[in-house]
Amino acid sequence: MQVLKGLETHVRRLRNLAAPITHAGNAVHCPVCRRSFRKFRPAGTRRTRRENAVCPYCSSRERDRLTYLFLSASAGAPPPGSPLLHIAPERCLMPLLRQMAAGDYVSADLVRRDVSQRFDVMAIPHPDASFHAVYCSHVLQDVRDDQRAMAEIFRVLRPGGWAILNVPVKSAASVDHQEAPGRVRGWADHRPPEHLHTYGEDFPQRMAAAGFRVRVVVANDLVAASEQAKLGIAGAAAGTVNLGVKPV
Repeated sequence: MQVLKGLETHVRRLRNLAAPITHAGNAVHCPVCRRSFRKFRPAGTRRTRRENAVCPYCSSRERDRLTYLFLSASAGAPPPGSPLLHIAPERCLMPLLRQMAAGDYVSADLVRRDVSQRFDVMAIPHPDASFHAVYCSHVLQDVRDDQRAMAEIFRVLRPGGWAILNVPVKSAASVDHQEAPGRVRGWADHRPPEHLHTYGEDFPQRMAAAGFRVRVVVANDLVAASEQAKLGIAGAAAGTVNLGVKPV
């Protein structure tokens, strides 16, 4: 498995290096790597395939680009501060979050080896009020007890600190189905099952139940509708930015 993973990483690196040539053009623009292309790469399988989704160079997806635009905005974005905890880190967002953390950046994951720490988000091994900020995107839907995970994130935040907890929203109301996961791993894959929750538009209420003051940011709050397609954030896959602040 590690050999295959290394090969996949090597192929991805070569593909990214070739992207400015293979995708040369100006039809779309990635705000994360600040490069323009004739189109973004597709994402997903045949059943869930999305065209024009992934940046050919930095591999940012729609949701990553929306978050980047929010965090780098001149007004309305949460203030930088350290330490900052990045759970299941997206490589394309690491530079910005490192900058916001002013050098005190911690990456974490349950199984990955390319992180600072490995732990379960339901049991974060840090004292209360350890972090100024936490970024956790498209993770909670795969966590057995998402309320416990949000409570842990709230616990390790300092008063006045913030967390961005982004999730895929697919319905009006959230449904928990831990006993019937949407994705079960193959026999050789030891990672836990995924898709234990299908989130709805009531997800901000779940965050509020954990103690957060919640603000939901959408693409229209950041960019004119006429520019969203070029930035690759026009569709539903961009989702929302769910900003939670821990009261002082």
